[in-house]
Amino acid sequence: MDQEYFSHPLLKERSLLFRQYQNTVLEKTLYKNSLIVVPTSLGKTIITLLICVDILYKWKKSKILVLAPTRPLVHQHLDLFRRFTVVGNNCIALTGKISPEIRKTIWKSRSIRIYFATPELVRNDIDSNILKKDEFYLVVFDEAHRAVKDYSYTSISSSFYDNVDSDKIPLILALTASPGSNGEKIKKICSNLYIEQIIVKSEGDEDVLPYIYNIDIKHNLVDLDNEHKEISNIFQSLIDDKIRWLVDNNFIKKKKVENVYRKDLLNLADYLKSMIPGSNSNNNNNKDNSVNFFLYAALKYQSMAMILLYCRDLIESQGGFSLKKFFNKFENEVPNKTYQELLSDPRIQKVIGMLKNDKASSHPKLQDTLSIVKDFLYKPAHRDSDTETNHKNEMPAEKHDTNTNNDNRSGITTEIGNLSKRKILIFSQYRDTLEEITNLLNKNDILCKGFYGQSSKKNQKGINQDKQLSILNDFKKGTFSVLVATSVAEEGLDIPNVDLVIFYEPVPSEIRFIQRRGRTGRFSDGKVIVLVTNNSIDSKYLEIAQKKIVKMKHILKDINFILNTYSKRSFDVPDMMSASEIGVPPKKPDTLGDDDGASVNDGDIGTDEFFNPIMDSISSNSDRKVKYFLKKLSYEKKDTGDQKSSSSSKKDLELLYDVSLALDSKKMIEKAQRQIHNLLAKSGKNGMDVSYLHELLKFDRKIIKKAIENLEKIKRVVWIDNKTVSLADSVKFIPGKKYSIFIEKVLYGKAIVVVDQKWYASLNYFDYAGPRTLLKKGNSFDIIGDVYKKNGILHLMVKKTM
Repeated sequence: MDQEYFSHPLLKERSLLFRQYQNTVLEKTLYKNSLIVVPTSLGKTIITLLICVDILYKWKKSKILVLAPTRPLVHQHLDLFRRFTVVGNNCIALTGKISPEIRKTIWKSRSIRIYFATPELVRNDIDSNILKKDEFYLVVFDEAHRAVKDYSYTSISSSFYDNVDSDKIPLILALTASPGSNGEKIKKICSNLYIEQIIVKSEGDEDVLPYIYNIDIKHNLVDLDNEHKEISNIFQSLIDDKIRWLVDNNFIKKKKVENVYRKDLLNLADYLKSMIPGSNSNNNNNKDNSVNFFLYAALKYQSMAMILLYCRDLIESQGGFSLKKFFNKFENEVPNKTYQELLSDPRIQKVIGMLKNDKASSHPKLQDTLSIVKDFLYKPAHRDSDTETNHKNEMPAEKHDTNTNNDNRSGITTEIGNLSKRKILIFSQYRDTLEEITNLLNKNDILCKGFYGQSSKKNQKGINQDKQLSILNDFKKGTFSVLVATSVAEEGLDIPNVDLVIFYEPVPSEIRFIQRRGRTGRFSDGKVIVLVTNNSIDSKYLEIAQKKIVKMKHILKDINFILNTYSKRSFDVPDMMSASEIGVPPKKPDTLGDDDGASVNDGDIGTDEFFNPIMDSISSNSDRKVKYFLKKLSYEKKDTGDQKSSSSSKKDLELLYDVSLALDSKKMIEKAQRQIHNLLAKSGKNGMDVSYLHELLKFDRKIIKKAIENLEKIKRVVWIDNKTVSLADSVKFIPGKKYSIFIEKVLYGKAIVVVDQKWYASLNYFDYAGPRTLLKKGNSFDIIGDVYKKNGILHLMVKKTM
């Protein structure tokens, strides 16, 4: 039986398999501002593409802006358009690597019609007035559940709608798999994005059922061993002590300690900070020092209680390995007074001693995880249904989206092909636990890799974007079977379909729960196992998530919000593209050959090598090319009727890369100068070997050389010898006294510091001559300076940082 495909002049022939529910959403969406709620893996991106090509074709001068929260997701959208439409050369992904001067030219370009970008970049370009908003006919907000509070989506949408002529206001398309369980939050999202209608497709809809696979969800209950219980009880006794002090002194209005919850402590912190002078300008006249110290004492006990709650939850949910890492951080750096007091408690010292003796070193979940992974990877397929019986205390949870109509799905199964290997994705909240899991699995000859974010932490570098993509590609190809990931894999990355998802711990957010669960059950029946420590924070979080999911389903099922309507540009009279303007005859994408198996409409879009001319095309720099290009791209391209003209934008973008390199060079040198200055400030009068600077900085050697030359010209650095460079101020004699300071608190325009562990002093911005990066809460460093009194308050003047 022949399969049916979507047909459109801007789609490549026989590229997108037809799905009725996607077509229904498409028809309902045009032309109202819409929030589309579609379950994970049912092709939200395809719906976006279908709406976009319809507008591009019918309004030939239209431009479209597609926003996504992460750069990998931005490139995933771009890759989809390049592979399955004939307007691939008219698409571009904008990133911060492209200078503002070049982005300004790109926004004005007539040859580019679809822009993909992160909201932060777009907001900056709107604020800088380099983005011309009135050219856009459609703005797409992917992962629209983020459009709350101060997230950039809210300011971007308002900039397109507020104080703008109605005939220049674009259509809004917002998409999410999980808008949340709070009706007020959903209303707020609709208000922030100027939504006029909500379109919901659920797994139970008749036109969706043929594409839904079963997801078998089980909760594997785990009991703590005696060592973990003992440590948990120690923390609980400490927590009770701190909370009892707060209750006895009437800071928390509850009679029983056991009735005080984390929320009460957080509310108390807000109250105390508003009452302490310096935290709130309205209370600066309060000079009763005894009251102030009492408030500070309460804040200290509140802070201790929060730290201890974190430690208790860590030992119960993650185990001794993660808790030990937590304590190690304070041994390697100077802790603040709160941590010092906690660490001096004999009960905490007992816990640290137990951890050092490897008691409670690994959580019972760890061995359970190993057992589950081994069973799943190495048991024959026909015995899968018996897997659960081998894990004690495992209880069935729910069957997600039961559908026995296998005949309806046979075509899809054929498209996808047979998976050569089973794949497992393990979610862990913490990097330390991720490290523990990967170490254990690799020791047991199970090939696995860790996957986490780009930000670096102490003693652990982040994974850059290129490395992330490399790991995902290896996982996709079956180079290894198990991927252990933090929350970075929940949203915004092209994670391939997996056969089993393991939650190492439950998450209280229904959105995150749904996103984790949605990594399986895309191409075939899937399985989820949630590891839950009995009578712990795990149990509470699981209960919270389940209630929120049920609540969200009820809200979406009976949704009856009365939404506003908004004036916007007219879509009544199309101005359609001609055949010559389309330029390229539709053709079948080469990525759908026999080797690829997966259809684009299976919700898991393959991303081989991302093609982006700005990033991937390099040609030689020349001033003549720069001038020619800037002039050419500023004017509208004429219709020549020649098919070759449709690819001219690619050549233009190659030239644009050259311009970007030339203009970004100055910015990179300036950035290198700042980083070199900060490193030399920390190295003191001995300076730093230039070869070591090359190791620390991620810049080309020419950039570093030029940066040092610039610093030398403005007399900020000097050469100690032919290999070593130092800050000029470091080798000068500066009158003053040496002090050791600790940054207690950072406020607007000043910081509260502890001088020589004896006195509190105020450090005003005009009294500080040093790198700003040192002025962070908890930092300790030596300075040359003076102390002085003003209006009875001790002040510190920093002349030089050591």
